[in-house]
Amino acid sequence: MALEAGGHRFCKVMHTENGRSWTRRIHTMTVQAADGRVHHLEGRDLPDAISLYAGISYRGAHVAEVLLSPKEAQASPWLPVASGWISKRDAFFLVLGFFFFSLVQFLAEATALALM
Repeated sequence: MALEAGGHRFCKVMHTENGRSWTRRIHTMTVQAADGRVHHLEGRDLPDAISLYAGISYRGAHVAEVLLSPKEAQASPWLPVASGWISKRDAFFLVLGFFFFSLVQFLAEATALALM
């Protein structure tokens, strides 16, 4: 659970590199899961602390792991929510698809006439 001070919730982040440490507060965290979903954490959803260590690399010694409960965290959907009408992106790909289909059809007809 997130820490609280002055009515604001935050997560304490401690970064240690080559013997020097920095401590910062973060109020919003974005985490991308292995399956590509993006989780936005803020307020009560933040962990209380995160520790990061960096320096001379030793095989298998430096690991960062983010654990969260995906049932509680808000995630972005795989596909955007349909607005009930075609989007500009979809219309562009539709027109582009028709163009390439027409181009392939034209080239096939021209090749068939040339081979006769």
